[in-house]
Amino acid sequence: MGENGTYDAKPKVILAKLMQADFSLSRKAGGDLLSGKAGDWVLQYDVGDFGVCEQVRFAQAYTQV
Repeated sequence: MGENGTYDAKPKVILAKLMQADFSLSRKAGGDLLSGKAGDWVLQYDVGDFGVCEQVRFAQAYTQV
């Protein structure tokens, strides 16, 4: 840890919602504005901490628990 090299992310359970329309939302962490389109997923990592993921990438990276 703390050295240059290859790392793998620790698994973390998140909430995800498939969006049916274009959208924007304010992200508490960093205070920036996120936006996406219908078919994208909104990911909630923590209270007020969100991300946006396109459908193709979501299908590659996430599995339902």
